[in-house]
Amino acid sequence: MAKKTATPSIEHSEPRIYEIGYLLSPSVRDEDLEHRVNEIKETLTKFGATLIAEGAPEFIDLAYEMTRVIDNKNIRFNQANFGWLKIEVSPSSIASIKEFLDANTLVIRYLLILTTKENTTIGKKPLSKIIKGERKALSSDETGEVKEEMLAPEVVEAELDNDIKEMIKEA
Repeated sequence: MAKKTATPSIEHSEPRIYEIGYLLSPSVRDEDLEHRVNEIKETLTKFGATLIAEGAPEFIDLAYEMTRVIDNKNIRFNQANFGWLKIEVSPSSIASIKEFLDANTLVIRYLLILTTKENTTIGKKPLSKIIKGERKALSSDETGEVKEEMLAPEVVEAELDNDIKEMIKEA
């Protein structure tokens, strides 16, 4: 008699954190926009979702033309209202949420991802500091005290060149 070694797959039933980025049709008037977003949020709560954070929709130009089939017609969009919602919900409700978003004719496109509860926005660092290669070096003086000093961009570039040369020699 063969021994059973496979274990049944256990589906996650505890709530998880998801983020939904969405594009709403530009045909939604500014005065109706908040109402339409509230309808989406209310429907998500009916599926057991708890709202954690949100980004209010902003009218944007799309990077490329998007097409959505509505009433058997291809509707093309070059602009949309972009917003996002971070929710906590049971994975068993995700299929229902996807069906709702797919059926909503005002939603041009959406992206639903699994994420973390922590704040995931990245602070903006001035581009000039990134380009100039801001880097710090640790050095010690005669007393043994460690000091931190900024390296000039030329020094950073020279160090990178040396590192690349060393990697080529080792290869």
